[in-house]
Amino acid sequence: VMMAESAMILSRLTRSEELGGLRVEGEVLCTIVHCLRCAIDGELWASFSWRLGEVLEPICRLSENEHNCQVFAAEGACKLLISVLQMPECGEAITLAGHTPSSGGPHCIQALANMAEHPACRAGLMGV
Repeated sequence: VMMAESAMILSRLTRSEELGGLRVEGEVLCTIVHCLRCAIDGELWASFSWRLGEVLEPICRLSENEHNCQVFAAEGACKLLISVLQMPECGEAITLAGHTPSSGGPHCIQALANMAEHPACRAGLMGV
């Protein structure tokens, strides 16, 4: 979990033009996808209550790397991101359970667009 947290923080600190070179280990990306599942379901995991706003931006930014996209797609991130797009949006300072933050939609759309550029990822999107 600490490696996933570190990767998410690093993605936020990395300049946009350098994100394509930010390749993260598959196991760490799998943990990030699990964090996304927990945020969607409102589940506590690793003694932490995951929030969509904390996970969606790093997934969006990490999806700029082809390897990361392939791992995300293999772990079912496409389906999860689409389920987030179907949630009602919340403009409050603290996002309500079962809602996505106002920035969530654009992050999901960008991550899905990044994943759709790669053949292996497109196959995952077709099954959604």
